Amino acid sequence: MGSARMSTAQHVSGGSATLTKPDHGRTIRLDIEGMRTIAVGSVLIAHAGVPFMAGGFVGVDVFFVLSGFLITGLLAREVSRSGRVSLSTFWARRMKRLLPASATVLVFSALVTYLFLPITQRKDFGGDIISAAAYVVNWRLADRGVDYLAEDIGQSPVQHYWSLAVEEQFYVVWPILMLLIGLVAAKRWKRGAFVVLGLATVASFAYSVQQTADSPATAYFVSTTRIWELGIGALLALAATQVDRLPSALKAFGGWLGIALIAYAVFVFDDATTWPGVNALVPTVGAALMIASGLSPTPGSPQRLLSIKPMVWIGGLSYSIYLWHWPILVAAQAERPDMRLRYVVLLMILSIIPAYLSSRFIENPIRFGTFFKPNGRAIGMGLALTAVGVGAGLALNASVGLSSSLDEGSVSGSPGAAALLDPANDGVVWSDIKSVDAMRPLPTNAVDDRPPFYDDGSGCQVRAGDPKPKLCEWGDKGSDRTVVIIGDSKMAQWQTALEDMAEDEGWKLVQITKSACPFTDASVDRSNQVDCRQWGRTALQDILDMKPDLVLASHRLQEAMPDGTGAKKPTVDGMADGMARYWKTITDAGIPVVALLDNPAPANQPVYECVAQHAKDLAECSFDRKTGVAESGAVAALRAAKQVPAVKVMDMSDTICPDGGRCSAVIGNVLVYRQGSHLTMTYISTMRKQLADALFTASDGAFGQKLS
Repeated sequence: MGSARMSTAQHVSGGSATLTKPDHGRTIRLDIEGMRTIAVGSVLIAHAGVPFMAGGFVGVDVFFVLSGFLITGLLAREVSRSGRVSLSTFWARRMKRLLPASATVLVFSALVTYLFLPITQRKDFGGDIISAAAYVVNWRLADRGVDYLAEDIGQSPVQHYWSLAVEEQFYVVWPILMLLIGLVAAKRWKRGAFVVLGLATVASFAYSVQQTADSPATAYFVSTTRIWELGIGALLALAATQVDRLPSALKAFGGWLGIALIAYAVFVFDDATTWPGVNALVPTVGAALMIASGLSPTPGSPQRLLSIKPMVWIGGLSYSIYLWHWPILVAAQAERPDMRLRYVVLLMILSIIPAYLSSRFIENPIRFGTFFKPNGRAIGMGLALTAVGVGAGLALNASVGLSSSLDEGSVSGSPGAAALLDPANDGVVWSDIKSVDAMRPLPTNAVDDRPPFYDDGSGCQVRAGDPKPKLCEWGDKGSDRTVVIIGDSKMAQWQTALEDMAEDEGWKLVQITKSACPFTDASVDRSNQVDCRQWGRTALQDILDMKPDLVLASHRLQEAMPDGTGAKKPTVDGMADGMARYWKTITDAGIPVVALLDNPAPANQPVYECVAQHAKDLAECSFDRKTGVAESGAVAALRAAKQVPAVKVMDMSDTICPDGGRCSAVIGNVLVYRQGSHLTMTYISTMRKQLADALFTASDGAFGQKLS
């Protein structure tokens, strides 16, 4: 997107149409500008939501190939001339090219977040802006992609910076390697570079295929699964002279085939296509064929089509268009979530206006002016602009506390679920309460109100891609009485309250939990959780070997693939049958099992976001209990329990939604919900008495007796 404009081969004018043109001392290949137009246009179409062109996201992959080709060509010419690479010159050029527009849009994105998005998103998006300024946001997004607790986080206004981060990381590493290769193999540097890059490209592609199968949410963003795409372009740059000797007819055919491959990807691929992996070969090979067809004027190739003035003009703005379109779209859709497709498409077209203004008055004066021509000044400017981006993110984070209209409640003044046991509150309809003077936690802090093991590095909540269970012990670790809790984050949310109970009563609590993984002998149709079943089978054996006194199981998902039926879609019965098989195996071994039902789930806006927006009318944030139960994992658990009569059911819904028909956002001055349908740790801590009573009943008096 922000790559250099010069190619590796010398170009001349062909026929009556000029296929290259000089620009500020550079030679621009016009057909490559046309390719940029195709790439950025595809991305905008996909982001607009045009249904029959859902594969437009492949435009990013086209950009990767172009960047690898152009940057490597630039470096190759320098090594050929001088035998070395000037890192300071290279990086100074990159900074002048990329950072003026990048920093400007980061500041704009911070304003978009502040003005249009929920206050509860500011911390996350402030961190995204900081990461984008440092060009590491792709790794942050990859981590978020496998974080089950990040389900509420909307589209970040700088999410599109992930691809720029991949390119910038390539720009840091590849010039250094080229420099080293030039020093070690001065006379054969090109062969050495080809071998080194070839090995890296093959390794990255193999890793991309493997990661796309195991954890596509991670594979989509990380650099290690994408470097091969830049590598294709880079290898073409190193072999440009040899490729250009191919017959003209073959190159021309390759150019049209390249366009066809990209068009196929745009029209056929969609969000369900596994990516990047093998499928990404379609647009990347297509891009390489198009580049190769234009290495020199080739009769019958698509060069002239790609070199028409509108294509060249849009291509010249493609970097700025790519930067500006996304935060504009995020702001518009925040204000008008139901915006019709025609207006979204128009908005994408109109993003050319700020892109042009940015290019004309910010980017080009810095890029081509004389003041920043010395490398030292350019690098200093780059560091300053990076600091501007970081500062925008920090300012956004700081604005959270300044903008909050709520006060944080004290522990004594926030009884939470304990208020339900106070006779003075008999008759109170919590879902009708309009406002409170203070609450705990504040909605802006709700996402952090979770068990400490998420942040202590213990790994007690196993992440996606790791099929090996981790057994974490809490409470009285030396006790001969053991309770196992198993499931996903909906089971893990109860850990702190159960740990306190275990310490008070003198029993050991063993936690076996994994993000987004239900404990079921069925395959979950969840693309980033292909290792769930292996985790569950190993965990089952761990439980059988341990022979605990009680197993508590709970999870969020309610559907799985029915085994042996040939069904192509997950079902509730598929999940229930798989759960029942595991539960029966455990109960047949003489181990009691209790199904802790998943709590009712809000169906629409996250509760904590609603509370932040409607602090003076909390009733707006309550929701129908029956609908909440239907949306939860309790449906499958109840069906499974009917199949295994030995399993007891433990339901905390009356404490979470005490009004019967409605679930309240705030009870006893305590915010009930955090991410998705997860309960705040604060509210669960106030449920100690009700939780102990339920556990006492479900365990036939074996546990929970101290408070019951």
